[in-house]
Formats: sequence, structure tokens, C-alpha cells
Amino acid sequence: MNATLTYVYCLVRTARRPALRDVPAGLSGSRDLRLLDAGDGTWLVAASVPGREYGEASLQRGLQDLDWVGRRAMEHEAVVEHFLPAPAVLPMQLFTLFTSDERAVSHVARDKKRIARIMARIERQLEWGLRLTWDEKGVRETVERAHDRPASGAAFLARKRDLLDVNRVQLTEARAAADRLYRAMAREATDARRRTATEQAAPGSRLLLDAAFLVPTRKAGAFRAALRRNTKTLGRSGLVVSLTGPWPPYNFI
Repeated sequence: MNATLTYVYCLVRTARRPALRDVPAGLSGSRDLRLLDAGDGTWLVAASVPGREYGEASLQRGLQDLDWVGRRAMEHEAVVEHFLPAPAVLPMQLFTLFTSDERAVSHVARDKKRIARIMARIERQLEWGLRLTWDEKGVRETVERAHDRPASGAAFLARKRDLLDVNRVQLTEARAAADRLYRAMAREATDARRRTATEQAAPGSRLLLDAAFLVPTRKAGAFRAALRRNTKTLGRSGLVVSLTGPWPPYNFI
């Protein structure tokens, strides 16, 4: 397939035409980054990509290569993130393709009401990601160091008791702490999503909380301050908190 396709990164809603100065290059092989007017202050951020590389057959082959997909996912994300200062940004899925600019604009026009509802919900709001991990391996190593080379039967039994406590008591407490943290931070956000499917053990650690929060841009500082307050009360060694963002509101569209 040698035709040129229209690739859409995101929709941007803003009172003024967005500036394209300093926008990242975008997908490998793409050219002519441009704005397509969808009306009502909504713009499609689009580019041209070669059909021989992004046509259906080529895309199917590329999707089998994680490195190929990963590079393009990062390129896609860089363009979307450039427009985050706009009042509302609706990111499109990776590899959103149309046969022409007209087809892309027509698609948005047909879904105009639903898109307007989404834009209204995410306007001046961005996503923050929060993970709470319990370093089980680290906690067990701490117990081992505390009972280095037990010299008696009683010391040996104390070591065994403390190691069992890591799983029976400390893990239960850590999970409860993750639940409390999620509820506390959800109260600081417009909306919250907990990704329970990814909250599973990984080698040497346990992922206890994987959540996304939709936060007004003007409250980002207050959200981070609330996280600092709430994590001070966790009171359990081995818990690691990771906050990422702000991101486009992928989990809320």
C-alpha cells in the first residue's frame, strides 16, 4: 500500500488555534504535522504517514515487534503531552488512522455529542498515577539480618516466627494501608480508578496499589501535598510510594 494515511494523535479543545511551534516530530516516517478544524473550538492534531509502513498488513507485522510498537508509543505520547496546557486534550489510541483528513474530521463530527461530554468532563483536569509497592524481599532481608546466625533453639524459633510474621501480619497490614491510601486520595480527586488487574506480585515485591486519579490542574499542588500527608501515616517499613504525572486522562475517557 503506497497511499498516504492520516494519523490522529489527539483532539484539543481551546478557544484559540493551538500553536504547532516546538511540537515533537511524532511517529517515525510521519510528516506534515497539522491541525484539522472540527468546529466548536475542537482541533484534530494529525500528520501524514506512509501506507506502506502503516497500512493494515504492515501494521499487523509491526504489532508483533514490541520494540517497534514501544518506540512509536513514546513518539505518539510525546506529541499528545505537548498539548497538555490546553483546556482539554482527548488522546487518541495508538495507531488511529484514516484514509484522509476528511474521513478523520467526519468521524469526529459523527461522534460529536459523546466527544463533547468527554471534553466537558476532563476540561482543565489531568491524570496522576499512584503506585504503592511492598518490598517483601527487603523486609525479609531485614528480618534475616536481625537474626543473623541464631545461636540457640530459641533464637532459631524467633527467626522463624518473624519471617512468618512478614506474610501473615505485615502483608495484611500493608494491604490495608494501600486501601486506606486509595480512599484518602480518591477524596482529593474528581474521579479515581483502581487497576486491580495489575495489583499482583512481582519478583521480590508486591504491587498493592495501582491507581489513576483525575485531578483539576489548579489542585495539583494540593493533591501532591495530600499524598505527602497520607504517606507519613503509613507506618510500615518496606512500603514504597510512586507518583507519576501529570498525564493525559487516558483512564477517564
